[in-house]
Amino acid sequence: MKRLLFFYFLIISIAICSQTISGTVISEESNPISKVLIVNMTSNQKVYSDNVGNFSIQGKIGDELRFAKERYKGEKIIISNNLLKVVLQQLPQEIEEVKIINKRLAESQEEKLRKDIGLPKGPEKPREKPADAVDDIVKPLIRIPPMVNFQAIYDVLSGKSKRMKRLYKYEDLQESLAWIQNNVDLEYFAEAGISPDKFNDFLMFSLKDEKVLMYMKAKNVGGITVALDNNIPAYLERITKK
Repeated sequence: MKRLLFFYFLIISIAICSQTISGTVISEESNPISKVLIVNMTSNQKVYSDNVGNFSIQGKIGDELRFAKERYKGEKIIISNNLLKVVLQQLPQEIEEVKIINKRLAESQEEKLRKDIGLPKGPEKPREKPADAVDDIVKPLIRIPPMVNFQAIYDVLSGKSKRMKRLYKYEDLQESLAWIQNNVDLEYFAEAGISPDKFNDFLMFSLKDEKVLMYMKAKNVGGITVALDNNIPAYLERITKK
């Protein structure tokens, strides 16, 4: 009898401690959202919503679930029952992100629209433009009358243009990395095994991923979270082998 009671309470305890949490992820317009990353911050289990926004994940009352999806604001839910409905707020799609996904088409459409309505180009960073061998040297020479840009020739031959391009690329990278540090949830990555002191190294490791570069440039928090999450296993494997 005592043994039966023991097993009975054991089964009840297991059921209370861990159960399948089911739910649906929808937009503000009540449309299902697929491929949403859902993470149980207690167990670090990760699942994705299916084609109709449904998901199932192991958890218990009081666990925190986090939701991340490209072009959507991240969401946190504390489990209070085993059936959830989660609404994600869509973020405005950045023009820069469209340029990255289909750069030539977006640039041509944007330039045509700008010319059609007579608007000047938007403000750019106050930087000296590096001389380009084709645009600033070759093209002026084949014009009628031809023009010789001695400063451009000097900048290209002396290596000044390359140094400026490397400097601007470095400055842009540092600015983007700072943006990630200030906007992504560092606790999320700490729970996944990447301590704050290793986060910068993890970011540099992840830059080989085109999606990380794309969402970093577009400043898309949901997208960068998902893209970085996909690089966690490979990074942890690398540092474990060291």
